[in-house]
Amino acid sequence: MNLRYLLFLGILLFTFGIRYYGLADNPPGFFRDEADKGYTTYSLLLTGKDQTGKCLPIFTRALNVTTSAVYQYLDLPFIAALGLNEQAVRLPACLAGTFSVMAAFLLARRWWGTIMGLWAGLFVCLSPWSILLSRWANQSILLTLWIPLAVFFFVSALEKDRGTIPRMMIASFLFLLALYTYAPARLFIPVFVLLIWVICICHRDPAQEKRGFLFQLFFIFAGIFLIGLIPFAYHQFFEATESTARLSRISIFDGRPLFSIFSEFLYNYALHLSPSFLFVHGDANLRHNTTVFGQMHWYLFPLLILGLWNAIRKRTLPAKILLAWFFCFPFAAACTRESIPHALRSVFAVPIVQLLSVYGLKTFWEMRPRFERFLSPEMLRFCQRIWLTTLIVLPSIYLYDLFVRYPMNDDAAAAWEYGYRDAIAWQQEHKREGERTVVSGFAEYPYIFFLFYDRYPPDLWMEQHQIDGVAFVPLGQPIEPYVREAGKRIFYLTRPSELPNYQPDKVILTPSRLGIWKWVVLGNP
Repeated sequence: MNLRYLLFLGILLFTFGIRYYGLADNPPGFFRDEADKGYTTYSLLLTGKDQTGKCLPIFTRALNVTTSAVYQYLDLPFIAALGLNEQAVRLPACLAGTFSVMAAFLLARRWWGTIMGLWAGLFVCLSPWSILLSRWANQSILLTLWIPLAVFFFVSALEKDRGTIPRMMIASFLFLLALYTYAPARLFIPVFVLLIWVICICHRDPAQEKRGFLFQLFFIFAGIFLIGLIPFAYHQFFEATESTARLSRISIFDGRPLFSIFSEFLYNYALHLSPSFLFVHGDANLRHNTTVFGQMHWYLFPLLILGLWNAIRKRTLPAKILLAWFFCFPFAAACTRESIPHALRSVFAVPIVQLLSVYGLKTFWEMRPRFERFLSPEMLRFCQRIWLTTLIVLPSIYLYDLFVRYPMNDDAAAAWEYGYRDAIAWQQEHKREGERTVVSGFAEYPYIFFLFYDRYPPDLWMEQHQIDGVAFVPLGQPIEPYVREAGKRIFYLTRPSELPNYQPDKVILTPSRLGIWKWVVLGNP
């Protein structure tokens, strides 16, 4: 086998390793969105319906928000094979993050050759943005696979003499799949697809016959895309309350004057392009970033600048597509106002930042003789050694942080809603000793964890929308009014600050040994 493909295989295996290792336990906890995805998949597997009773839905109701069901369908074989557990729920994200390296490799190889493809794969492999999002169940990481693959088949269709129509059909399908996968893609995909078609049609080509064939490809692409939009259009128009509920809460389009909206959009857009977000601090949310590094490593910064400069200067077709992609990636996130800058809503940056950085690396090697006019060969070699050192050191520090410090971080444990697995395991072991369980109101959607860890029968949940023997205090309300000392034994799952006058029967600790939940048992055995 060719050495280059052995290197690619090595990169792919390393990518999988750093995304799969300790997958069930790191991130530290299991977020409610993940539990909901897992239980919905479990329900689809057993009944063919989601939690609301909808049969084989394209969009599903999840924790009072309507969301795509693409991730749940991808998770079906894993839960069928491995059962309902954290690892099975997170595996689709892990594999999507792994194969996104392959997608970046294929696209870079098509434009610049195998060596540049290997660099693109390595840059995505080591990206903090990709690594963390590949380790928990979220739809956004799927876009880092669908979109570069769509662009790959799109440009392949334009450049190949044979098989162009099947490739364009695949590209159209993948863009559609991205649009259905994650809500922000509904803003990004139409803008990006329109831009790349305008670029391709307006790009100068002396062959008039090829331009005619380009229009033929456009109509094939548009036909498939528009037909594929029919279920989405139905959802938007006939289930409008469900489809727009979340967006209406976080959108900047809230009836204010146009100038005010446009100013906020520009500010949000600039934040997502800022070095502070991309390379220094990143997203402040501990589920999106470990907060030690930015979303990208610093060694990409000079290459990104060089790649952008050369893309603007050369204006080849690949360069124009890269520029359109790069300047579109913050668009969807800039239209929202919650937690800005936001790593999930701007995930379209992966792998475009890495691809532009590879283009910058290629530019550097091509322009090396020019650099030698200003820098001595010794200084140039010194700069190269410094860059290669950062390429090794920064990812090493990040991986140490991810696997050693981050799992022990109490703030991260709280962000990931750590403790439900241990708490419910203790309750399952002792629940026959009591009449019922009462759960604190200082937790959001705790019911989904009881459904998940207890593997509660989906048909019963759809019918009753309550869990036998478990009561939940309304959100934000104290548990004290629900406490009953006399009578049959009752289990109370509370936060450490609640019921301070009662001795806990079991305390659930974070990895750093900080109490996060406690069980208080009252009443007669």
